[in-house]
Amino acid sequence: MGIFKDFEKKLESLFEGVFLRAFKSGVHPVELGKKLVRELEGHKTIGVSSRVYAPNRYDVGLSQRDYSRFESYQAVMATELENLLVSYVRDKGYAVLDRPRVKLVEDDGMSEGEFWIRCRTEGEVPAGGEPRKARRGADRERAGGPAGLELMDSGDVAPFFALEGEVTQIGRITDNDIVLPDPNVSRAHARVTRRGGSYIIVDLDSTNGTWVNEERVSESELDDNDVIRLGGTRLIFRRSQD
Repeated sequence: MGIFKDFEKKLESLFEGVFLRAFKSGVHPVELGKKLVRELEGHKTIGVSSRVYAPNRYDVGLSQRDYSRFESYQAVMATELENLLVSYVRDKGYAVLDRPRVKLVEDDGMSEGEFWIRCRTEGEVPAGGEPRKARRGADRERAGGPAGLELMDSGDVAPFFALEGEVTQIGRITDNDIVLPDPNVSRAHARVTRRGGSYIIVDLDSTNGTWVNEERVSESELDDNDVIRLGGTRLIFRRSQD
């Protein structure tokens, strides 16, 4: 299937082959991708007018050894696995309540090369009318709330940072509007600027770069559900419901 070849090529381009060579033994990322798609197919649900809804939350359990191989690349791997699911859902014409999320977890009871995947739908598949989307940060839940950045991979209820000012600066130290305590985030890493109805993210000459959907950017206009990675921290952009 073409999406898996594209997935592997993307990983090779990101890591220049070094990452994939580390997986000659144990769990391989493409193997995970194929299993995620099989789990998606096995847990579809039917909504209004026979519309097919795919799960939007996936936990992947790995042995200690396999988890340690992924550990330095978890944020990148999660985004690319999610992108694979997004592509598959689009190709099949399925619906999904919001962007699929993949979380890697360590399972001490697993042996090298073994893994498990558990998926679920977070939110309510509609019997009629518009779907109720998955729960987001508390500020985001009120109708007409501001655009903002939701911290990913942080638990059941993700912190939400409203983008209420014209400029929001993100970095590791407390002088920033959004503080990310990640050693791979620069002291002043990036800035989000509101220009009319648009939001622009600008890299501030950070050490490890600013990535939008795993493309390194110096400046980029944000679309709803874009995934921003700063160091090992991921945030998802949520556009205002106004």
